[in-house]
Amino acid sequence: MFELNLIKDKAKARQRRRIIFLSIVGILFLSGLLSIFVFFALFWRETITLKNAQDEVARVDKSLKELKDNLDKREPAARKRRNSLIEAYQEDVLVRQDHPYFNPILEDLAKHHPTSAKFWYNSVVITTDTQSSGPSRGASAEPHAQANELMGTRGLEANGYIQITASDIVTESDLAGVAKQMKGLVKLVGEPKFTIDISAEIRPGGSEDTRYVPFTMSAAQTLFRSEAP
Repeated sequence: MFELNLIKDKAKARQRRRIIFLSIVGILFLSGLLSIFVFFALFWRETITLKNAQDEVARVDKSLKELKDNLDKREPAARKRRNSLIEAYQEDVLVRQDHPYFNPILEDLAKHHPTSAKFWYNSVVITTDTQSSGPSRGASAEPHAQANELMGTRGLEANGYIQITASDIVTESDLAGVAKQMKGLVKLVGEPKFTIDISAEIRPGGSEDTRYVPFTMSAAQTLFRSEAP
């Protein structure tokens, strides 16, 4: 009886050890399976992330290539348009500097005088002829009129009196020299011409020292001109 119970106890102990062993093996197996599942899950996630990154890089690279191709097509036209705008601006500045401003005329009138006589201006008139020849009808008439308004034929007419203190010939020579010195006036309306009317001279004191002779200065120039290079 005692031996039978001993055999049963040994059998139960072996069964318990077997159950413990199988439990440990099962736990290790399940842990291995779980580790493998986690590893593949992480590997799959990294693979998907890398693929998405590569797709994004390819998309950005394609977008950049399209932008570069578009830029290569549009840049020459944009550069040409920019250069045209710069050229048009410079031309506009030169036109406004050379033609419409009358300050150089006034400066020349105030600055240059004959050395052998005293004179002054009674009136100075600057005119712009906007009725110069051009189309008078049709669609091109208005732009032509605007161009004439900006750069039409400009003229200058001034008159006054000169007190002659030397001979008439010397006075006329001095006036011709004054005309050549007026660079700003020459640029805008051409070289002026002085004429004196000896027949209309006035002698308040009745002597040669008090001779006052009226003079006229006139100039006209078309700004639609071909300038020499």
